[in-house]
Amino acid sequence: MLDRRVFIYGAAGVAAAFAGVPPGAGARPAAGSFRAAPDLVLVDRHLEGSGSFAATARARGIALHEFSSDVAAVWMRELEPRLRAGAVAIEGYTSAATLFCLELLARDYGACVVRRGDTPAGVHWIVSSTPILRAPLAPLPSRRSAAHA
Repeated sequence: MLDRRVFIYGAAGVAAAFAGVPPGAGARPAAGSFRAAPDLVLVDRHLEGSGSFAATARARGIALHEFSSDVAAVWMRELEPRLRAGAVAIEGYTSAATLFCLELLARDYGACVVRRGDTPAGVHWIVSSTPILRAPLAPLPSRRSAAHA
């Protein structure tokens, strides 16, 4: 028996094949798809081991952004503008909750976690973006109100 889900997936696959979309174009990037060195490193100073993580990033010559528990200011000043500008790889050492928030915010820019390693004190991760996965932009507020009028 053919259910609705199988039909929709099959129809989408056939439509993609006829449209000339390469297989896997909408898939998340593989774990090895990020650059060898990240563009910037993000460290939560409140976590045990953050000092050595930050020192390693400095020794590698990568732009380092440290914060204390609240990543909002770093998101607004550094991360969001870089993600908006194009593809970027961000390495970090934060709490799991901070990583969750960053990943959720970064999804609109085509970014996702491509590597994650949990430690007793925090999470070491890499978030990488690709232009293929960027979310469509919402209409401007003036157009939205005109469309509903």
